[in-house]
Amino acid sequence: MEIKSEKSIKEYLKTLSDDVIIKYYLDVEYSPFPVLIIEEYTRRFKRKTKDEIIKDLKTQAHHAKKKTQKFGKMAKKHQFVNDATIEKSEEILNQAKKKGYEISEKIAFKGSILGSKLKKGTKSGIKTGINAGKNLKSSPNDGLELLSKLGDLQKAGIITKKEFQEKKKKILSKI
Repeated sequence: MEIKSEKSIKEYLKTLSDDVIIKYYLDVEYSPFPVLIIEEYTRRFKRKTKDEIIKDLKTQAHHAKKKTQKFGKMAKKHQFVNDATIEKSEEILNQAKKKGYEISEKIAFKGSILGSKLKKGTKSGIKTGINAGKNLKSSPNDGLELLSKLGDLQKAGIITKKEFQEKKKKILSKI
């Protein structure tokens, strides 16, 4: 890790937006460079003198010490970590259940719509196919041509006389 000089940190702080500096200033007790942040805040907003800054630093240090003591007591009881973990886990589970329920409802709804569309499409497709089949009639000439082709296949030895006779009966029954 590269160690930064005070000058480089001051230059970096100058590049930050006012909102970020205000945020850092409000959380100065957690900053590794509180004095530099307070100086940058003061330079930009000119609200505090050095005495006020020192007083704020002491106040912030006092608050940080109190918080540290409070966390120390909680850690000794193991109360804070366990309670926070259980509470957060329950919150996450509840959110996941709620989101899962919402998603399953959407899937079920879209599934029913898709099912209805498929049913309608299938019914209309079957009706169209049946109507097309009814309208499809072969002419006697088609049957005669087919018989002629079957005769040629028999002469060529591709089909037997028995197969020719069976097909001939079927074709003649349709004419």
